[in-house]
Amino acid sequence: MLLRQFWRSRSGNFSLMLALGVPAMLGAVAFATDVSTLMRAKSSLQNALDAANLASSHLGDAETTRVGAFNSYFQANVAGHGELSNAKATLTVDRGVNFVKTRATASADVNLNFAFLFGAEKHISVDASAVESNNQLEVVLVLDNTGSMAGARISALRTATKSLLDYLEAVKSPTRQVRAALVPFVTAVNVNGPEFDPSWIDMDGKSPDNGINFPIVDGKRPNHMALFKQLGQQGGWNNTGWKGCVEARPGALNIADSPPDPSKPETLFVPYFAPDDPDVAKKPSASYGNSSTGYNNSYLNDSIDKTKLNQNILGIDLSGLLTGVLNALLNADLTTIAKYVASTGKEITETGNPITIGPNRSCPTPIVPLSTDFNQLRTAAAKMSEWNGSGTNVSEGLAWGMRVLSPQPPYTDASPYKTAGVTKVVMLLTDGENVVYGASNTPQKSDYTSYGYLASGRFGSSNQTTAARNVDGWTKDVCTQLKNQGVQIYTMVLQADTAANRSLYSACASDPSDYYAVEDPAKLPNVFQTIANKFSRLQLTN
Repeated sequence: MLLRQFWRSRSGNFSLMLALGVPAMLGAVAFATDVSTLMRAKSSLQNALDAANLASSHLGDAETTRVGAFNSYFQANVAGHGELSNAKATLTVDRGVNFVKTRATASADVNLNFAFLFGAEKHISVDASAVESNNQLEVVLVLDNTGSMAGARISALRTATKSLLDYLEAVKSPTRQVRAALVPFVTAVNVNGPEFDPSWIDMDGKSPDNGINFPIVDGKRPNHMALFKQLGQQGGWNNTGWKGCVEARPGALNIADSPPDPSKPETLFVPYFAPDDPDVAKKPSASYGNSSTGYNNSYLNDSIDKTKLNQNILGIDLSGLLTGVLNALLNADLTTIAKYVASTGKEITETGNPITIGPNRSCPTPIVPLSTDFNQLRTAAAKMSEWNGSGTNVSEGLAWGMRVLSPQPPYTDASPYKTAGVTKVVMLLTDGENVVYGASNTPQKSDYTSYGYLASGRFGSSNQTTAARNVDGWTKDVCTQLKNQGVQIYTMVLQADTAANRSLYSACASDPSDYYAVEDPAKLPNVFQTIANKFSRLQLTN
């Protein structure tokens, strides 16, 4: 009976159960802690190995330096993890013709509470591999410098370009050549920079489009270079000369990679010369704007000098043709021409950005062709600025980007297309749709452009909208030419993700995923970096 009462008694059961259960619970907690420690240890070991593998995978490293860097980074990264002991790692390297692959393995023991329960599992191992192409890089930046880039956009573009150049300089090595080029564009492109050769230029007025906007005198149109010379001799423009922009070549040569040949005048590039507009209501001393309907480029005094008129009625000198576009378009008489003979050119000088007045209106900073001099490239990028007037012609910028990447003249430093071990890249940025701009209510129908005036018919239409869509077609054609030659194309639109741009530039890019719509200018440097990572960055492969 006493025994039966003892077993039925409940007064001490909790203490008994607690005495029996606490060790089990503590053991379970310790076991769970060990599992967590094991998982954390494996993650820590993997991260340490990844970091060491990346640090030792630079192409220019000698093998002894590579192994030293690997061991140094690995030990530094595992030192702070007390759960790891006896950590060891090894590195192997596979060098190919166009790549370097590294493979690393690491192992360690994990300090556990119940190590005896885990047995062999307390010893962990991980592996990592990385690959970096050692292709040579030729990267051309084709960058919109039109007036709409003013403010935050142009500032962000300069910052992004500098960051990209810094990055490209960092990935070059003794075994990997990296070259970059800048092609700023507005309606035209400036070629009067490094490696410029006058043999590319129609100096003598032989091209069919040279002087087309001026009246014929003695059976000849005036030569643009001669007009620049005459304008400089007048003195009022402080010897203003040709800045370096060129016009598009005639016909299919406009977007072709055909070398300039002095024996074939149509293959030469005509110096860009924007004629003087009439004063109309605007006086030479007035401020100049960016009107979409009226004249924007009056830079010579249009007053009539009767004495000079009498002297030149039969022999008109070149200065009288500087604004002769009016005679050509309006059939002005000799009195009108003589008015321009009297021009002194003393009232207006070029004002710099963002508005320019004169024969070099809307001409951006020069091309910098492929170069390993990244200081020169950064200096040029810092000088990029917005230039109002004349519109946006991406096809002209891309055509010159293609000429920079081509091994044949005008620039000849590029490797041949599809050379093994060489990756050619074009990064294109614009902040708007192609547009033929300005002066729509004048006989010229537009501001002066790399195709002359809209009224001249070189755009294939006298309608601004239709002409701009023709420029879209040329833009797409240049992209096709580049892609057919194996060039990787990345396109970016800055606050301009219109349906038309999305269609054009996603098709222009090597892959639709290589089209980037950037809404915040401050994020442009990140986009440039993302693109650079695609074609050059070392990557972990597992």
